[in-house]
Amino acid sequence: MGTLTKSGFFSKIRSVLRGGFRYYKPMMEALKLASRPSQNKSNRRLKTEFLCAICGQWNKRADVQIDHKVECGSLSDWDDVVPFIKRLTAENPDDYQILCKECHIKKTIEYKKNKKELEDGGE
Repeated sequence: MGTLTKSGFFSKIRSVLRGGFRYYKPMMEALKLASRPSQNKSNRRLKTEFLCAICGQWNKRADVQIDHKVECGSLSDWDDVVPFIKRLTAENPDDYQILCKECHIKKTIEYKKNKKELEDGGE
């Protein structure tokens, strides 16, 4: 690659792809489906709140993230590009879920742990 390490190169590609699909229509529809007018009486400026699919708590937009139900997977080699893009760009809003940041972190950690165990032969 020359300018970047292989890992750095594919990290940059992954970042650009994720950023490019940040407002992807099916993802925005999933966000809309998990929303309601705010019930928060203490913050009248909050107009909409979003339901976390795991913990069931209602949150403001800044505290939720759109999660792919099927992980996009790794992007560390040229062979990973097409499968990654296919999973990243799922067309059905049901392929996404809205998670609070805390639940999203927990889900990601669990996914990486399970992935590592599979790679290590289930030990």
